[in-house]
Amino acid sequence: MKKTIISSFIILAYVNLIPYACRLWRGLDWVAQYLPDNKDHLISGLLFVGIFASLPAIPLVVTFLFRKWIPVTFALSIICTTTLLCLWHHNYDLASDAQAAIGLMFIPIFATVLTSVGAGIIGTIEFLVRRRKKGAQQTRAGAETA
Repeated sequence: MKKTIISSFIILAYVNLIPYACRLWRGLDWVAQYLPDNKDHLISGLLFVGIFASLPAIPLVVTFLFRKWIPVTFALSIICTTTLLCLWHHNYDLASDAQAAIGLMFIPIFATVLTSVGAGIIGTIEFLVRRRKKGAQQTRAGAETA
């Protein structure tokens, strides 16, 4: 249980660090765009943005909990989430428009929905394939003993 909780926090930290990490190649001024301007409200601003930025961790944690039954789905969910967040955050200029900051709320929502739908479809297919394969192995084992 303790290992699962720690792993969930690692996934949460990973998802929250991706937007900053994928912007590093453009310089620290691009990373600083994602930090609140008012230093008095730095912690509250990071928590508010962090709530939305943490949304893509939900399907990752769920697939992590089911990784024994659907390990491929867990790996593909991580790849999907990382790709979507990097794609949308790496070149997102907050200085381009006055309303550009609203995108910081929609990017994680879209990434969460797309990852959840993809994980649901792939997870269902993987579970059914594994169950069918297990049933075929049990049938072969029963035929060999008879």
